[in-house]
Amino acid sequence: MDIEELFTRNKAVRGILSIRNLLTGQIYLTATEDAVRDIRKERFSLDLGTHRSAELQKDYAETGLELFSIDLEREAAETDDLSDLLARTVKEYEEKGVRIYRS
Repeated sequence: MDIEELFTRNKAVRGILSIRNLLTGQIYLTATEDAVRDIRKERFSLDLGTHRSAELQKDYAETGLELFSIDLEREAAETDDLSDLLARTVKEYEEKGVRIYRS
């Protein structure tokens, strides 16, 4: 999804956020009720060194912001179960052999 378009929407966007290590391809996935708010929150916690995924935080601290992307991986409908959508998304990446950062 175009991140600029996401930030111009009038209402909160639900879905799955991804934080991707552009160097290794490893990815962190999390569900969100408000993508704009949580993109800012994830970035803030990484910059402060307090992210809940110790492995992601370590990689971020070692390589820096420039080698990470934070995106809305999947947009969810109002009726979608975000826990289920997150589990399916993680499974799809694991089946492709992508390493997942864990919380």
